[in-house]
Amino acid sequence: MSNEVTLCGDYLGTIEEYVPGKGTYVEDGKIYAAIIGKPNLDKEKHIASVEGKQPADLKIGDVIYGEVVAMRKNIVTVIAYLIQGNKTKVDIKTGLFVSNIADKYIERPEDMFSLGDLVKGKVVKIEPGLIDISTKGGLGVVRAYCNRCRHILPKGNPGPTTIECTRCGLRQTRHVAEDYGRVEDM
Repeated sequence: MSNEVTLCGDYLGTIEEYVPGKGTYVEDGKIYAAIIGKPNLDKEKHIASVEGKQPADLKIGDVIYGEVVAMRKNIVTVIAYLIQGNKTKVDIKTGLFVSNIADKYIERPEDMFSLGDLVKGKVVKIEPGLIDISTKGGLGVVRAYCNRCRHILPKGNPGPTTIECTRCGLRQTRHVAEDYGRVEDM
């Protein structure tokens, strides 16, 4: 595999064989290439990585803008498209655990977010294959779409807020950011 080139999504191994390194991600216990490049499977250190052009590196404390693409019982998956202060577009999978949504107890993430919502979050933890973000402290949804008619929802108060759709009248709750509506740069 040393002379090959991997593409995004190419299988590299399992988490039982290797620890995921730079340029990889883990899904269902399997390690995949996250970037195009040369695979490096270090059998002594048991690290799987891909050497190639890395996207803009995220650092703890970076503020990202992304889209909610999946929700489970305790986590919201957000694909980061933009790092605040960096003009380069990115495509990085991040996780927003329910404990990082707000300063108060949130039982269900689907009560605060919906698929397709655009979110502003802060990177709080980076581990191989996992980037955690938080929407505490004035961060959260910057653009929301109605669950019924997909119309853009009007601005609500910051924090957990019930917003009524101006088109169909459906009332729904979102964890709204202080700067809701400012997404021109995305």
